[in-house]
Amino acid sequence: MNSLLHRNFGLAVDQLLCATMAILHRRHARRGSTRDAVEKYLFACERQTRAQHFALPAVMADFREEAPNVISWSSPAASAAEFPVNGRARVILYRVSPGAPTVIMLHALMSASSAGYRFWARRFNSLGWNAAFVHLPFHYSRRPRRHLNGELCFTADLILTGDTLRQSVVEIRQLLVWLRGQGVTKFGLLGSSYGGWLAALLASLEPDLHFLALLAPLVNLGHALYEGPTSWTIRNQLARAGLDRALVDSHAHLSSPLCASPAGRIAERTVIVAGLFDHIVRLADLAVLHESWPGSELLTVPQAHFGYAMIPQAVTWLCARGLLTPGQP
Repeated sequence: MNSLLHRNFGLAVDQLLCATMAILHRRHARRGSTRDAVEKYLFACERQTRAQHFALPAVMADFREEAPNVISWSSPAASAAEFPVNGRARVILYRVSPGAPTVIMLHALMSASSAGYRFWARRFNSLGWNAAFVHLPFHYSRRPRRHLNGELCFTADLILTGDTLRQSVVEIRQLLVWLRGQGVTKFGLLGSSYGGWLAALLASLEPDLHFLALLAPLVNLGHALYEGPTSWTIRNQLARAGLDRALVDSHAHLSSPLCASPAGRIAERTVIVAGLFDHIVRLADLAVLHESWPGSELLTVPQAHFGYAMIPQAVTWLCARGLLTPGQP
């Protein structure tokens, strides 16, 4: 009975939020990419390795400590010229001590509130870990006026969507470099949905990660755009522009966690959490990720995509394996 209630409630919430996203995407029909522009963009991407595509700039330009717990710097995003507020990366720090091990928290697409992340930051602090809450592109302090959190992050403008993904990964890599300079030697990544996608991509680029907690990470971009319930409007816009799924799939060597193995042995310290009733990030896709990352563990929770059961499950798993013990190698 409880399982049925969880399922029905979760699906109702998912459907409501998916409908909201579909309506919002209608505002961006003019932003849709043309086929010629997308082909040119993808041709350039086809010649790149993942390390080249997500390469670090030489420095964190215009770095600032805005407050004792807030840092920011100029982003390498191409969209910064059009959306200046998105051109500044920003991270909120919850510190135990400057050199303490640090978990980087990467929120979901269109995350509405940071309250839950603040709660879990305090929980990590109580375990001896610093926590860094990243304002991902187009979210929170980086939200352009007259837009909702993340509204521009994932649209039918495939060039903007691709550049925003690249921007997100590069900024987190820059944060890791800065933290190393502060004396931090141990890092964990906890990412939800879109943030989980980023964390999974970072796993192929950063060999010294201590753990990964991937909460319903987006791993199948083709499904998300052409079949997923959040993309009703997007796929109509893509179809009108003649942008088929094969074009999107040609970017998978850069954008799909299924196309690159994690660096080092991080897969053995990775937990993937899936919702049993999730139709946005399907359990079947996360099972494929689990199989392609030997040593990882796949857990399920009785919820749809949007819910609050995944982080507690992931933290329990990390604690049980000693991965949140500060002195554990």
